[in-house]
Amino acid sequence: MLREARSARFDRRTTLLGRRYGLVHGHERATVTWSGRAFRRLQVAQRDRPVALLRDDLRTWWAFEDRVWWEDEDLAADDVLALVRERERRSRRRLDRARAALAQGDGPAPGERRPIPREVRRAVWERDGGACVACGATFDLQYDHVIPVALGGADTAANLQVLCAPCNQAKGAAL
Repeated sequence: MLREARSARFDRRTTLLGRRYGLVHGHERATVTWSGRAFRRLQVAQRDRPVALLRDDLRTWWAFEDRVWWEDEDLAADDVLALVRERERRSRRRLDRARAALAQGDGPAPGERRPIPREVRRAVWERDGGACVACGATFDLQYDHVIPVALGGADTAANLQVLCAPCNQAKGAAL
């Protein structure tokens, strides 16, 4: 599982070896440090491709696009790249769906049906005599689309019929 370590950051320390850069996550400092030159190379490399920072007993830490990630599945750099891109695609799709729902206003969300208009239901009920057109039952009646909505059927009297629940289930989404 790949996770973004949002609280992770790099800090600069002055040691006996000179200026060193290290990874800090929460209040924990990693034992691995980089010299200024090595840290600059790491910063450049991680812009184009995930770079493994360190491995501890449980996790591998990665830098990619100025963010720090961790995983516990021994992933390769290509795997990390694929998972980050998939996460971005999911986030964009979620945002697109939210914008589409907002643009639709009070209408049904994508995938939801509008209710069958009352006048159409009344006309179908009267035409079919308030009974199942397949078996004549008068209990547990439902409005059935002759051509299913999933196949382009409309909410018109010509495309609706009254069926009892068992007959409707037996019919399914077939024509």
